[in-house]
Amino acid sequence: MPKTTTTTVTRNSEGQYQVTIPKALADAMDLAGETVEWDVVSSEKLEMAVKDD
Repeated sequence: MPKTTTTTVTRNSEGQYQVTIPKALADAMDLAGETVEWDVVSSEKLEMAVKDD
């Protein structure tokens, strides 16, 4: 599993916030083409999981 990394949250032209997932992490989790769910765990933590179809 890749080491912990940090990324910057950006805002696109439509006002949506975006986070880039590092390639090594996405490859390790096989995220290409997957749908993910985001949940708020606390005011400082999000949880992301691959959504089962």
